[in-house]
Amino acid sequence: MSLLKLKIIELVDRYKQVTAVAEALGMKQPTISFHMKRMESDWGIKLFEARSGRIYLTSAGKLLLPYARRIVALHAEAEAAIGELRDHERKLLRIGCTDSAAASLSREGRLARIGRLPGIRMTIVREDEDELFRRLESGALDLAFCGRRAFDPERLRSSELYVSPMMLLLPRNHPLKGLQGSDLAEQLPRYPFLEHAEPSLNKLVSPWLARTGVSRINGTFDSVELIVQAVSAGLGLAVLPECVLGESAQLAIAANMPDRPNDWVLYASWNAHEGNVGLAEQVVRTLAP
Repeated sequence: MSLLKLKIIELVDRYKQVTAVAEALGMKQPTISFHMKRMESDWGIKLFEARSGRIYLTSAGKLLLPYARRIVALHAEAEAAIGELRDHERKLLRIGCTDSAAASLSREGRLARIGRLPGIRMTIVREDEDELFRRLESGALDLAFCGRRAFDPERLRSSELYVSPMMLLLPRNHPLKGLQGSDLAEQLPRYPFLEHAEPSLNKLVSPWLARTGVSRINGTFDSVELIVQAVSAGLGLAVLPECVLGESAQLAIAANMPDRPNDWVLYASWNAHEGNVGLAEQVVRTLAP
C-alpha cells in the first residue's frame, strides 16, 4: 500500500469528507475516490462507509488507522532528517591541501576567513599535488589548494590566489646573516641545504641551487614545520615561500637573495561539475585579493 493511500485513511478519519481529504492533499475528489475504491479492492474488504452524508472508517479501516498514522509519521520524520542532512551537506566543504598550502592558509587569518562564512563546516586533508587532483576529479574533494594549476581545464577550474617571494632561511646567528649580493652568492656553496619534497617548490628551488653552485643537500622533508625546525637546529639552510613562514625567534630570513628564484604561486582548484561547486567558488572569492 502506498504512502498516499495511508494518508487517505488518516485524513478520512479526521475530516469525514472526501472533498476535505482532496483539498488537504491538493488533489481532485474523483482521484481520492478512485484510490479509496482501489484500496478496498486490494485488501478485499470494505474500509469506508457513508452515513448521513459523511465518510467513516469501517472496523477494518479503523484496524489499519494506527498503522497508517505510524507510517505517515515515520515518513515525515525521515523526510525531516534527510532534509536536515541535505542542508548540512550543502555547507560541508571538503578541502585538500599540500603541506605548503596548508602552512600558507594558516597564516594571516585565511582559514578564519573561510570559517566565518555562515554555517560552513570544513574537513581538511593533506595530500600531494597529484593525489589532490585525482580526488578533485573523482568528486572526493570540493576544493584543493596547492602550488600548481589544474591540468584539466574542461573539468577542473583553477584560480590564482596570491604570489609569494621565495626567502632564504638561516639560523639567527649564522655567519651569512647580513651578507648580500655577490658576497652572499660566493659563500652559499659552502653550506648544506634542506629541500622540501613538494614539486611546485622543487621546480623553483632546484634550479636556483644549481645556479648558485650549491651541491650539498642534507635532507628532503615533506613539512614546512620540520624544515624550519631543522634550520633552527643548524642542519642546513633552506628556501621557502614567504607566505608559509611564521614568526620564529630562531630564524633569520634573508630577503636579498642573489639571483632570486621565481615567486611561488598558490592556486585554488575545484571540480566544475561535481561536489559542492557553489560553496567552493564562494570560498575562492572570499580568499581572492
